[in-house]
This record gives sequence, structure tokens and C-alpha cells, in this order.
Amino acid sequence: MNVLVIDVGTSSLRGVLFGACGQKLCSRQIGYSPVYRSDDRVEQAPEQFLDTLTETVKTIAAWADENSEPIELVSITSQRSSIAPIDAAGNPLADFIMWQDTRNASLVSELEKHNDFVFKLSGTRVNTVFSGAKMAWIEKEEPGLAARSARYVTIPELLIHQMCGEWAIDQTYASRSNLMDIRLRDWSTELLDLFGVPAGKLSRVVEPGSAVGCVTEEFSLATGLACGIPVVSAGGDQQCGALGQGIFAPGDVSIVTGTGAFMETTVYEVPDGLSPRVICNASSLAGAYTLEASVPTCCSAFDWYRRTFCPEMSFDDIALAVEAEHRRCAPSIVLPHFQGRGTPDWNPRARGVLAGIDLSATRESLLYSLLVGIFTEVRINLDSFEDLVPLTHGRISGGLTGTPAINQVQADVYGLELSCADDTESTARGALISALVGQGVYADARSAFRAVSADVDGKKYVPDNVKHRKLAELKAASEELYRSVY
Repeated sequence: MNVLVIDVGTSSLRGVLFGACGQKLCSRQIGYSPVYRSDDRVEQAPEQFLDTLTETVKTIAAWADENSEPIELVSITSQRSSIAPIDAAGNPLADFIMWQDTRNASLVSELEKHNDFVFKLSGTRVNTVFSGAKMAWIEKEEPGLAARSARYVTIPELLIHQMCGEWAIDQTYASRSNLMDIRLRDWSTELLDLFGVPAGKLSRVVEPGSAVGCVTEEFSLATGLACGIPVVSAGGDQQCGALGQGIFAPGDVSIVTGTGAFMETTVYEVPDGLSPRVICNASSLAGAYTLEASVPTCCSAFDWYRRTFCPEMSFDDIALAVEAEHRRCAPSIVLPHFQGRGTPDWNPRARGVLAGIDLSATRESLLYSLLVGIFTEVRINLDSFEDLVPLTHGRISGGLTGTPAINQVQADVYGLELSCADDTESTARGALISALVGQGVYADARSAFRAVSADVDGKKYVPDNVKHRKLAELKAASEELYRSVY
């Protein structure tokens, strides 16, 4: 079966056509960018997603036709918590409020008194990232817009509707809302009432891997994709990324350093001792769960620093500088909270802090310190995982895994053996696996993973225990500084 995977990221939309054995037959990627405003608003026009989807599918469908490679299934994975209001005709009424947007911080502060109740039902405390508080903000602060809104949708919901005319949301996205009962895996009346979000403005909830409809004649005419092809909602990008890396067993952890950093491990029931320091989401494996933690700014902070202070440095130059600085292993303290802190305490008002520099500091040493600060925040979150599941091995991917020098810094900060596969398609491959299992092509995810994945172990990075102990002291100092400032 040839499967077209649509992978909707924060900085681009990609289409990948996979063959029957998981080989990549064709791909197309179109970049875009959200608009970062000075008042903590982050927005993106719905037309960017709709237009790039059409153009991407059109290109791949044309290639498939020319090369006699029929497309038999479409699977979509996406960034998860951005939302837009939609009118009764299915047209967006405003730009997407992106997942990084923190305009709802005051409303979240008002709801925090209900944190214990929200956490017990939804698996996560109230926060600015999840979609429920974004919907609640519109209902409270934009009553005119709310009155015109027939529905609130995530990006994958809008694109699924464009492809097949159906409104549906799978459990992975619904679990990123604070509105879904994590154990019942459906919308919670109590949570909807608390957030003030009308149930009628939400889509039906389906299992990840479900076919939610078929390609319509209209989308077929626009793209050349055959009418009637099933469209599958594979699950959120981070859940699919973990699935594509083979994160099936508790103790294996996926660490994705993208725009933000995300950590995931798989569990098969909601842990009895679940801590509010971690997030419990639905997995792309139907019926399973993920424990997740997040750092809102990762590559975005790195890219900001490189663009602002060393734009002429190539990635090879950066790798050499990081390697040299890591030999000294004397970073300054950086709290990388450029857009607030995610887990473990969801603090949208936190901001970046640089401490402990002297006159010997250089732009290279500060860049290295920023990377160590980001990875230290990841390690703080991994500590929360280990309260529930002892970690044995990590698989890393994302924008900060392109150089061995930076990967070794990660291993030394985490104190965990890591592997980094050459395959850069873990998210798309996870969406492929979710679709194949959901449609009964394979009995389970392990079978599908073995059938469509190359060697995922890749290069291994073993922590230097001396450096790890030194960086663990820095972690303790970072946590103390954070408590003193925030």
C-alpha cells in the first residue's frame, strides 16, 4: 500500500509518499512562518495551511501519476494545540491562535484554582498552550467573534475537512485541550462547563488511526488525488514522532528538539501516581498513553541567537565552536524561557535569564551556554518522568541533532545513552505506522514498525560521566536560580 503522509509542522508543511516497504518515493515541503507579535500573540493565517496542503498534494499526485504509483491512503499528522474559529459554512473567521501564543495568561491564572480538578480529569494542569484555554479566551474576551463561531478547530481538523468534508478530531489532539476526560477519552461535560466552551462547537472524537472520511470530488479536482481515497487522522506530531522512533516500551524516551523540545514515553494506562509535573496524553497507539513534557523554546531560541549574534557562522562553524566549548565544559547559567516555561510548572510569565558571565565570555561561549540551558531544562523534565518510569535509553531527533558535537552535549547533560538515526522522517513514519495499524494492514505497531522502518539505532552517544556530574551541578544551580527569580 502506498500512503501519502501529510506532516504539518510549525515552520513547514510536508508531504511524503511512502511505498509498501516504507521507502520514501516522493516528497514536497513548503515553508511558512507564524507571526510573532510584541504582545505575546502568535498567529498564522489559515490560508497558509490550506494553500500549502493543496499545492503539496498536487505536486505529489502528479508525480505518482507519472510514475504509475497509485496513492491508496492519506494520513495526516500535525502540530496540535493551535485553534481557529470557524463559521457555519466552514470558513475561518480569524487567524489561528498558535500553540506558542500566551494572550490567555490572565484567564489561565483565574482557572488555576481548579488545577487539581482539571488535572485529575484531563491529565494536565491548566496552561496557556492547550487549546481549551484558547477557546475559553475567545468566548470571554471576544464575544462578538464567539457569537459568529460555529466551531473551534485545530489545524488538522481544518485540513481534514478540506480533504474529505468531515469534521473530526482524534484523541491525541483532544487530549491537548484540557477538555477531554483522559480515561474516558471523550469530551468532559464538567471541563467544558468550567472553561465555558459549548460542546456544540467541538468536533466528534475518534481514535487515532481512524479513517474519518474520503477524498471529495472537489479536493480531487483541485489536486489530482483520486476521489474516494480514505483519509486517516494519525495523531499529533509528537505522538507520531515517538511512534516512528519505535518508542513502545516504558523506559524508552523520545526527545525531539524542534521549535520547542518535547519528551515522550509510552505507558499503557494512566499511572496511579501521575504527577502534575508531567502531561498525560493519548498516544497514537489506540488505547495507549504517552507521558510528555515540553520546553516551549528550543530551536526557536537557538535560531534567534544565531540570527542576531552570529549570522555569518555556518553550522560547521557552530559545531566546531560547540565542540571546543564542551571540552572546557564551563557554561554560564541560561534559563531558556523566552516564551514562558512549559512543564513542570506551566509558567507563561517566565522569561529568559543569563547569569554567571564574566569578561572572558564570547559569543561562542554564550551560544554553548544557551544550548546547555535548553538541554538542562529537558533534563529537569526527564527527572519528572523517572519518578514514574525509570528511563533506560533515549532516541533524539529534530533540528538540534544535525551535528555530533551538539548530540554529545545532550548525552552529557542528560546522563543517558542516546541514539540518533539517519532517518529524518520519524514523525511522517509514525503517521504511516498509525494509519497502517488503524486500517488493519498490520496487527500491531511493532509489526508495522519492523515492516516499514530501516535501522533506527543510528549513531550512539554515551555520556561522559565526569562532564555529566559537572553539568548536574549546573542543573541544581539553574533550578535554584529559577526558584529565586520566579
